[in-house]
Amino acid sequence: MDTSIFRYVLEVEKYRNITQAAKRLFISQPALTKQLNKLEKELGFSPFDRTHSPISVTPQGEIFLDFARRYVQLESEMMDSLRQFNQIPAEPVLIATTHRGGAYAAVQAAPFMMTHPEIHLSYLNRNSQQCEEELESESIDLAIYTEPVHSENIEYMPVQEDPLVFVIPQESPILEDLDISDNSLEHPVEIDISRFRNPSLRYILATPGQGLYDAEKSFFRKYHITPIHPQRIDYVDTRYLVACSGCGIALLPHMTIRNTSTGQNPVYGTIKGDTLYRYVIVARKKGRNLSPSAEIVWRYMISASAKNR
Repeated sequence: MDTSIFRYVLEVEKYRNITQAAKRLFISQPALTKQLNKLEKELGFSPFDRTHSPISVTPQGEIFLDFARRYVQLESEMMDSLRQFNQIPAEPVLIATTHRGGAYAAVQAAPFMMTHPEIHLSYLNRNSQQCEEELESESIDLAIYTEPVHSENIEYMPVQEDPLVFVIPQESPILEDLDISDNSLEHPVEIDISRFRNPSLRYILATPGQGLYDAEKSFFRKYHITPIHPQRIDYVDTRYLVACSGCGIALLPHMTIRNTSTGQNPVYGTIKGDTLYRYVIVARKKGRNLSPSAEIVWRYMISASAKNR
């Protein structure tokens, strides 16, 4: 039961601007325009006058929007009523999360359960590759992991920016003659890219299938760097601790550093003139009809991310 178009038109009415409405709906502007064109063809009239800015509502549109508001309200009331029939436990919503995706999911879990106590969430620990494989096979409902998305059969929404930083031992040659006296996670030392090409550097890297594996590949490809004899470690917390111990440098999320206790005092570095980051995303299989509970989780994750921006 796809009733998205009613919410689409209500957002367009609210902002009187298709681009702004698309941002709030977490869809592209061309996709929203396509949906409005399709609606106009089905109705035989346009709910909006799009020839001027800001957009205005046509007389026929006023009637349609009134019914759209009433329908959305009725749908909400219907879902509330159906939740009363809970003698038969509902199937849990299966959500695969990576280490980083799980951190985001954990923050959202408590407020979600307070709002929807009738929905049971089941979290599964996976890597990024497994998240996509299980979404495609429909063995899970949703996945929360980090970009990039490799499969064309998956639709996704960014829910949180994930800053990245290099963790560097203080004695590393990459820091030679650099001032690190004011260094912190919030103020990483800016390092010229040429220093990252030093063949004596030892990189501590993720294993294939992990989200950071793709971020590392993108970095090396962009700056034409070939790591010599890298050390690959599967678990991100372990990579951080190994880097702190002085064994090499690692590219890691701020979240991992904040959540992992260590007695060491590494240096945090970034590329001079560049900002390192990726996005945490919530994903589903394209074209799949989710259960009502899974659909509620999907919408909740997207709306929660919008509120936090």
